[in-house]
Amino acid sequence: MKDRHTKIRGYRDLTQEEIDMMNEIKAHGEITKSLIQKLEMMREDQVAQTCVDHLTLDQINESRRCLALAKTNLQQGNMWFVRAVALPDSF
Repeated sequence: MKDRHTKIRGYRDLTQEEIDMMNEIKAHGEITKSLIQKLEMMREDQVAQTCVDHLTLDQINESRRCLALAKTNLQQGNMWFVRAVALPDSF
């Protein structure tokens, strides 16, 4: 159905330029997600090894903690980026 979102309080019609910008932001988010997953897998592989070459287990755990924080903050950043385009008038 056309213009369904206008029935939801706080939403507005977006211009084509705004829609394109939001799609670009979403695509960028998927690239970032892929990089995060790549590093998560690398760290998991390192933990699974019986002998980690150049990193201690503490360093790997610190990296995993930093990555979790990065993921959360990047998700928040993407949300704020989208909100900056959408300009909802609700809380």
